[in-house]
Amino acid sequence: MKRMLSGLLAFVLAVPPLLGSVQRSDANTIACGQVYTVGRGDTLSGISLRSYGSLLYQPIYTANVDTIGTNPDRIQVGQRLTIPCLTPTTAAADQIAPVEGQLIFTFNKASAPPFIINSGIVDKYLAEIAEVTDGRVTFVDPDVMNRDHAAQLGLVTSGQVDGAYVLNSHLAASHPLLQLPMEPMFGGSAEQTAVSLWRLHARYFAETNYFDDAKLLGFISSPAAHIWRDGAVPVTADEGIADKNQYEVPYFSGLDTRGPAKMRAEVAAWAANYGAQNDEPPTFFLAHGAAIALGIWDETSSVEVMEVDNGLYTPTFSVVLSNEAWAKISPADQEAILQVSGEALANRSAAWDAFDNSFRSRMLDLGLVFEKAGKPLLNDLFLSSLDDLKVWSASAERLGIPANEALKFYLTNLHSLKDRLIYRAPEVDVEQHPFVTGDL
Repeated sequence: MKRMLSGLLAFVLAVPPLLGSVQRSDANTIACGQVYTVGRGDTLSGISLRSYGSLLYQPIYTANVDTIGTNPDRIQVGQRLTIPCLTPTTAAADQIAPVEGQLIFTFNKASAPPFIINSGIVDKYLAEIAEVTDGRVTFVDPDVMNRDHAAQLGLVTSGQVDGAYVLNSHLAASHPLLQLPMEPMFGGSAEQTAVSLWRLHARYFAETNYFDDAKLLGFISSPAAHIWRDGAVPVTADEGIADKNQYEVPYFSGLDTRGPAKMRAEVAAWAANYGAQNDEPPTFFLAHGAAIALGIWDETSSVEVMEVDNGLYTPTFSVVLSNEAWAKISPADQEAILQVSGEALANRSAAWDAFDNSFRSRMLDLGLVFEKAGKPLLNDLFLSSLDDLKVWSASAERLGIPANEALKFYLTNLHSLKDRLIYRAPEVDVEQHPFVTGDL
């Protein structure tokens, strides 16, 4: 069985130079919006550093994936790469001279600037707030950005920053009601999940004090995680797959902050150790973009994916503003902000779907073998969450929320938004989904 690891290990053990070896980073700055010709010694990290001041190259790679291919560390001299422009942000509050009646708040972004949650969602949302309030409410970066996802809510409630987005999985103890999308079959596409969670909040949670420590403006979601494993060991409905995520990738505290190259090195080391001690290949739960960024899959590997449309888990974020900051905003501007928050903000998660789907499309073009989870596996995944759902229900009932009614409402919304699963295969009969048939 150890031979089954060969495809994965052959790729991940061929680790490229770490970020510390970036070359030409002291060369002239590369302006965005132009086409850059790759020179000798260039790396995507180095090009990104010269373009954005950051080693995280996802925007450049995504814009040029058809030219580069599946391995972002194998760019070729002479390739012509489009350098996309990111939404500009102000580095520090003192760089803006406030005018009369203008409120300038700091907003901490735990992920690195080019990552999709910032460049595709949050930066545009904050810019929209400034627009709808005619510049009276403006957000800037703090002088020092705190990248610790676990610290974000504390930064806001302690007054160190005014706003932030908080990875809800770090709030499991204090905000258990937000953990629903982390259960198998309770998420989906980023937009589908964020909208469904917000509707659940608006209908049932908002009347309680479950989130009274800060002003909750809305939710953002990433796409759901799927099952990745060597194709020689197919996924079956009776193996208890929900408990087999053998390497929990530190996606939001590693891949998007320390960068893909360092994370590939960590995965390589882990996979080598796993292969030496086990007779079966490892199982990973990842979105498509993470699978390719971490080297779990490339066009030469034997790793395949079992896609679960509603996911093994779906990470979500709460966008919050301190109660003190919110109280400073006029009622008219509060109303204007709320109009572009809530479900409107949740809809912006579609940018993350498009980001992930760009990787998936390229992987399929290059031969990724995939299957869609069938009804027996979907049933098994749903049933695996029942114990956690009992705990969730008890937490809801303590707040006076009719748990069964709320769960049904949430699942109904997930299904009603099935069209937001932008990569759903047309041959899948959605009417046979267990949410619809009631066979769970």
